[in-house]
Amino acid sequence: MATATAGPGFDLPSHVGCPSGEGVDPPFRNALNLPQYRCNASFFGDIKSPEHPLAVWTGYFVIVGLGISFGIFTVLLVALEQYLFSTVMTSEYFNTAGRSVKTGLSASVIVSQWTWSATLLQSSNVAYLYGVSGPFWYAAGASCQVILFGMLAVLVKLRAPTSHTFLEIIQARWGRVAHTVFLLFALTTSIIVTSMLQLGGSSVVNALTGVNLDVASALIPIGVILYTLAGGLRATFVASYFNTAIIMLFLVTFSFIVFTSHSDIGSPDRMWELLTRASRDVPVANNQNGSYLTFWSRDGVFFGLINLVGNFSTVFIDQSYWQSAIAATPSASWKGFLLGGLCWFAIPFTLATSLGLSSVALSLPITVTEAARGLVPPAAAGHFLGSVGSAAVLVMTFLAVTSSGASEQIAVSSIIAYDVYRTHINPRCSGPQVIFVSRVVILTFGLLMGGLGIALNHLNISLDYLYRLMGVLIGSAVFPVAFSITWGRASGLGAISGALGGLVLGLCSWLGYAATFDGGINLKNTGNTDVMLAGNLMSILSSGIICTLVSFVRPDDCDWSSTQSIPLIEDDPNAFLPFERAEALERAFKRVAGFGVVLTAIIVVLWPLLALPAGVFSRSYFAFYAILSIVWGVVAASVMIILPVWESRHSILVVLTLGMYARRLEAVEAAKVSYHESDAGSGAADEEGGYEVGYADGFAAARAAAAANGGGGVSGDEQLPPDLPIGVGAAGPYAMEDHRPLEPPEPSYRTSF
Repeated sequence: MATATAGPGFDLPSHVGCPSGEGVDPPFRNALNLPQYRCNASFFGDIKSPEHPLAVWTGYFVIVGLGISFGIFTVLLVALEQYLFSTVMTSEYFNTAGRSVKTGLSASVIVSQWTWSATLLQSSNVAYLYGVSGPFWYAAGASCQVILFGMLAVLVKLRAPTSHTFLEIIQARWGRVAHTVFLLFALTTSIIVTSMLQLGGSSVVNALTGVNLDVASALIPIGVILYTLAGGLRATFVASYFNTAIIMLFLVTFSFIVFTSHSDIGSPDRMWELLTRASRDVPVANNQNGSYLTFWSRDGVFFGLINLVGNFSTVFIDQSYWQSAIAATPSASWKGFLLGGLCWFAIPFTLATSLGLSSVALSLPITVTEAARGLVPPAAAGHFLGSVGSAAVLVMTFLAVTSSGASEQIAVSSIIAYDVYRTHINPRCSGPQVIFVSRVVILTFGLLMGGLGIALNHLNISLDYLYRLMGVLIGSAVFPVAFSITWGRASGLGAISGALGGLVLGLCSWLGYAATFDGGINLKNTGNTDVMLAGNLMSILSSGIICTLVSFVRPDDCDWSSTQSIPLIEDDPNAFLPFERAEALERAFKRVAGFGVVLTAIIVVLWPLLALPAGVFSRSYFAFYAILSIVWGVVAASVMIILPVWESRHSILVVLTLGMYARRLEAVEAAKVSYHESDAGSGAADEEGGYEVGYADGFAAARAAAAANGGGGVSGDEQLPPDLPIGVGAAGPYAMEDHRPLEPPEPSYRTSF
């Protein structure tokens, strides 16, 4: 043991005069001998005498007070929106948000619902376990699915524009048996996702505040139920924007504190030095030279593959993502997923590169058990900012749980309302009946969320275990569900055979491999990385092979007429596409397919291949890597916070001015209409087909209209709002490029957020 020196540094002993650390893994992990952790066998204390950085009332304040307050705020905002924009809460609006969500909000919602508690917690755990490759593989293995889902989002608008769930598409194509099979997969997916949300959320609340695990699990869903019951999908989307904005702000704050300002690290150079020391003290098994600073990590790559398979399942089989595609406008459907996937990448990548790696660099006394429960971020944040940091992670985790939980509540309610109630119980149901059933399911499933968390906590199933297992259980449904909207020759027999056959083969591979280890089939062996990888790969790959082969032998001949005629319950004009819009989406599909494949190849293949020649990262290479993570986080945060507000700026002004801004814009709209209607007498077309005169006459009409509405008039130099388009061209004010006239678009200030 080295001799102690005067201050913290590399030559200090870990623990001088401490009792034996036997049974602790790793024993007394405090290589820098930070005085606050002297003789600590764990960061949060043992089970019998836990140590909590925050008072217990803080936990109750967040999960009850903040949850209910946020729920009331969201309900009031949605109610004000409905009042000002005269929105009627039909069943279509409740479950699809009017199919009018714009790109920025769509992307923000996707980021929010894909940010689970595991995103914040498990990503730092893999940094703690595997080093720099862990955050990358978590981010890469879970972002490409969202990017690729953009292709399905476009096809939903083209081939099933009136659908409410992806199960309706399966029913229309393959019939009742296939519908029932994939209904079970969809519900299983929502249950698994909800279970992980509850496990991560309750663990953090318990570790930081001391609130009982069971109580935390039961109380977390309360606020979510409130606003989801009242406002449906629209309320969930509004809440998701605020959740995403807050999480992004905390994310950027933590990365700057770790890499630029805190005295314990404060720079990429210092982080590199500390990680180099940690690699000597506690080397990583199966990493090059035992280093935390390399992509040559066998277990890191295996985790990346598990992550890749499992997250294809929880995107493609999760109704909440299909619901986001259905709720978006046609052009926003694919843009939202591309943008959302790229911005979401920053959350696990930036957060875990800062908090996850710093927990290793500073040799914080976090045990493997604590890390598996997702407690690396709260430990690191607590070290850097004390109780403020702990509170920030508590709020981030709570927002992630509530946002994703709300999405799952709406997803399950839509499945039960449309695919159980309307399909099997009351085919002639009315809109109010669908809303009633949806609300009953939201309440029931919300309460069930708490029960799931309590059960899993008592079964000692960790967040890490469940996260790795999900691909084994639901991965076999990925290819059949994707084929339901992309491949016209895919057959119902092939889809059912692939889904069930892949599930059986995946379970057999998982359990069979685990049985070969000492002790046979137990929690430890079934959670082994190699065992989980075998089960995950067998489940998804065998399913794809079976489904494809059976479909070639017994193909269907689908012209998509059945999916295009899925019935609505109530009128929704946004569900139908004009011919010109459909043509544009056909072109968009080709673009998004190209973008998706190229971006996925860059992120999943090219990036790690370029990092491998670096071996163990040099000081300068790691500095570049750390700066990249910060820049990505800042750009993503800026886009997610600013873009939704900018796109809906006029609607927001209408709400903030309680409708006065709308009356002013209506006057401007009247000016434009008058201007275009009077072009024959007031203006002459130029060579381009535009108009040189008549603008003053239009604004005269605007001033008259404003006076009639009791407004203050419109000044001659006032500019038209940029998102209220002024049409040009000889074919009319709303002509397409090929001069086929379309209906005038609804002014943006009359559409909600």
